Amino acid sequence: MPSARDLVYGELRRRLMAGAFLPGQRLREEHIASELSVSRTPVRNAIERLAADGLVKRDGRRGTVVLGWLDRDINEAFELRLLLEPYAARAAAERATAQQIDLLEQINEAMARAVQSDDPDRVAQVQQHNNRFHHALVEAAQSARVRALVDNLLDVPIIIGSFYFYSRDDMLRSVAHHRQLIEALRARDPACAEAAMRLHLTATHLLFRKQRESAGKRSQAV
Repeated sequence: MPSARDLVYGELRRRLMAGAFLPGQRLREEHIASELSVSRTPVRNAIERLAADGLVKRDGRRGTVVLGWLDRDINEAFELRLLLEPYAARAAAERATAQQIDLLEQINEAMARAVQSDDPDRVAQVQQHNNRFHHALVEAAQSARVRALVDNLLDVPIIIGSFYFYSRDDMLRSVAHHRQLIEALRARDPACAEAAMRLHLTATHLLFRKQRESAGKRSQAV
């Protein structure tokens, strides 16, 4: 059963990603604890994790404040990934070693197992495996220029946490997209690998926008 700390973290992360808090807004521990019917300790622990995620920051005078992620910023990050990662997938189909492709499959199967597990920390595990997969794909492209351009985009905090919006079926769909990409890499088919990555990222962006909009409406209604 998830701990109070994990439940508070998940709820605050969903609200932050949904835009329920304004950039620069102060997060008041006592208010959140009262609203979620928990003590201040799990709230404090959850806020520390959110700060480590890069979603909030500690301000000596004001306490904890929300970092700004506008829809424009998020859409730009996705659009840049759509320009660069399909190219990386094409390059990986031409250059990746068999060991690099095997590693991608191992990471994706670990992600699939995490999706199907009942571990309270399941979502965090899924997002970690997903992030590793995309970094490994860029590494398999064997281009220092591509890696320099893409690595920072893969680590945008609000996008990394998109799995907190996902249903289990959404997560399994992401795993399936990865498998299609791996098949294209094994077939040494650059066009198919590029198309598979483009489909994956387009579907991810669409789901992210849809869930962000609906979560924002739910948060505002609370």
